[in-house]
Amino acid sequence: MVDKYSRINELLNKPHEMMVDDLSILENTIKKFPWFQAARSVHLKGLHNESSPLYNKELQITATHTADRGVLFDFITSPIFVQNRISEHIKNQQDYLKEIPVDIESIHIKEEDFNSSVDFKNTLDKDLFERPTNTTSIVDEPLKFNQSESYSFAEWLKLTSLKPINRKIEVTNKTSNDDTEIAPVVDAEKAKKMAIIDQFLAEKPKIKPRKDKVSSTNIADLQTPSDQLMTETLAQVYLAQNNYPKAIQAYQVLVLQHPEKSGFFADRIREIKNLQSNI
Repeated sequence: MVDKYSRINELLNKPHEMMVDDLSILENTIKKFPWFQAARSVHLKGLHNESSPLYNKELQITATHTADRGVLFDFITSPIFVQNRISEHIKNQQDYLKEIPVDIESIHIKEEDFNSSVDFKNTLDKDLFERPTNTTSIVDEPLKFNQSESYSFAEWLKLTSLKPINRKIEVTNKTSNDDTEIAPVVDAEKAKKMAIIDQFLAEKPKIKPRKDKVSSTNIADLQTPSDQLMTETLAQVYLAQNNYPKAIQAYQVLVLQHPEKSGFFADRIREIKNLQSNI
């Protein structure tokens, strides 16, 4: 028991040293102490490092246990959060490998025309060469916000109606011999402040939709939100909201912004349309 708490203390001081096995320790701690925000933050970083499909859901839960979601946004977009200890290790390993001298030996390559083989032609199956389509992974991909994506983060917070939880409201009598609930104590002033924070995050920045009709063929004129705010993360947020038309629109704008990734974004659009057809 002492070792477990010692390990938690180490992780709080050095979160970059987290290992995969530490996630279960943090999960048990959070279950026992749901308002242990430091443990939640480190656990969130661990899920982010592992690209876990549980990350998005845990980020949502952490938001409900955080009084100031602006602080949470600053944390998940900070370098210490984004930095992955494993990726840093890989980078160092690559630098080391580059310094190893390699003796290159010339070899002779024999060329063969495999197309001349009758057996090869008979076994050629075009289905084997079709691009695999994955219609579920795009929904579970961890959302990666950066400091310029406050709009995307605010949109993501609208995914559910969950609000920051007031611990005083949750107070109940846990005595086994007395099932009478204790009346919740509500701090009206604090609730008012929380409402102001939620409203601020939801409306910043406030994007006014275009009133004029947008041509379906002129994607460059799409302005909901402005093209400058359009990111892959925002497209993922729309997808998580099951707002497929906006998700497709977002990827269409990204095709114009990043033509070098047009093939990737086109695949995403096809996958979303497949999701639409299965509704």
